[in-house]
Amino acid sequence: MTDPLHVLILDEIEAKPGMAAAVREAYRDHYAPGAKARGMKLEHAWQHPPAIEIAEIPATLFWLWSVEGEHGWWKQRLSHKADGSDEREDKLAFWQSLAPLTISRKRRMLTDQPGGA
Repeated sequence: MTDPLHVLILDEIEAKPGMAAAVREAYRDHYAPGAKARGMKLEHAWQHPPAIEIAEIPATLFWLWSVEGEHGWWKQRLSHKADGSDEREDKLAFWQSLAPLTISRKRRMLTDQPGGA
């Protein structure tokens, strides 16, 4: 029997100068609750530059989530609201609402390499 696939999801968002706090708040208040409802577990959050915010330069924010197995990955990807309707338009609207506050964003899906490290 093999171990279940452990999938990590890394969101990387580069906030415009002076916008890091607003991006963090929007992500925490509007994205994270839905992600948790889709079975995603927040593992960690980081920022660069570390520990400080300088209003004149961009800040890069990272959120690391995990899901268990292929089923967990598809559950977070093709999610539905409590009433059964598709949630993708809501997720798209959230990401579009962040656009004026950000320079760029990336999402990476990560798993262990075959054969180990």
